[in-house]
Amino acid sequence: MDIESSLALFRDMIGCCHDLYLWTYDSGFHLISSNCPEQVTVNDFFIMGHRREEFDKQISMNRTPIIFTNEIGLMWVMVPQFKEDEFLRLYVLGPFFVDDSPPKSLESELSKHGLSISLRQEFLAFLCKLPIISLSRIFEYAIMLYFCITGEKITVSDLRYCESEQHPPEAYIQRELADAHGTYKDEQEMLRMVREGDLNYQTHMNRMSITGHLGKLSNGDPMRQMKNTVLVCVTLFSRAAIEGGLPPEVSYSLTDRYFQSVEACTTISDLVEIAHTMQADFIQRVHRCRTSHLSQPVQACCEYINLHLDDKFTLEQLAQQVGYTEYYLSKKFKREVGLTPNEYTRKARLERAALLLRTTQKDVQEISEQLQFCSQSYFADHFRKLFGITPTEYRQQKK
Repeated sequence: MDIESSLALFRDMIGCCHDLYLWTYDSGFHLISSNCPEQVTVNDFFIMGHRREEFDKQISMNRTPIIFTNEIGLMWVMVPQFKEDEFLRLYVLGPFFVDDSPPKSLESELSKHGLSISLRQEFLAFLCKLPIISLSRIFEYAIMLYFCITGEKITVSDLRYCESEQHPPEAYIQRELADAHGTYKDEQEMLRMVREGDLNYQTHMNRMSITGHLGKLSNGDPMRQMKNTVLVCVTLFSRAAIEGGLPPEVSYSLTDRYFQSVEACTTISDLVEIAHTMQADFIQRVHRCRTSHLSQPVQACCEYINLHLDDKFTLEQLAQQVGYTEYYLSKKFKREVGLTPNEYTRKARLERAALLLRTTQKDVQEISEQLQFCSQSYFADHFRKLFGITPTEYRQQKK
């Protein structure tokens, strides 16, 4: 089946449940077709407007689906089509809401655009007819639309979020972090994976992201709802990890750090990233505890080091953690790990630096200082020895 036939079938099937519109644009973002009855007005005012440069930037960064939110809380799914490296078309599904925005709130936002009263009322009538769809369902539609266009299967973790510069989407969006809070059966399965350090967790996480359901954890503040969901999950995972063998002091330290990270979040993307990282972190730590050949004191030292990569600490402090002398700990650590405590710490910090280079916009100097390297040149030299390239080259490769 060709792309157009697949898209026609996709549009008709979705139309059985929701009044969602499918839009097709060429590489210059000119509208080719749409089944929206008010396509000209909606396209000019709501979809394209002055955002073409923003869309072009997002498409150039990656080819996976984008979930876009504008300043009044309208959302779309956008999927680019490429032939080799040539951008051909952009397919857009929407608009829709994921939260029941009060009409007065919408009218207030529309009034900021200098529209006439009659045009404002016309837009408001159109907006009030739009469907309200849960994000878990939108995830499904985005994955299916991508498959129709590319023939490739992806997961929820591959989706991207483009946030309006004027108002972040969390002001309107009931973000269903269902991988943090799903049905009771799925929750119990995920907690089992944490307790057992089961590394086959990714498939289950992706399934929960689509099928789970959120409870109400705040009174009308969507961002607080999202944060509370992740905080509940951190607490549950922390206790399950202790049951699985992770030392309580390590689990509690992780909990404190994730709580601080969640509270500091201001965007959906950051919160999703923390949720995914937190789940993987607890599971992998439990797995190491259950399969490690290391003695308990050396394992405790490794956990302490990994928890304090951003902090300065000495061999004396490590030895105090396990009640050994510095000399005895060094000998025992080297015999079991194959590295001295200092060598292990440097390697762990370099691996954390690689993660920061891949997932953040922090510059090399900032990462070097954060991870307690004495100078940027010292950091770069050891990074090259471990990875074979400089930090800057590593970041460029991963991009």
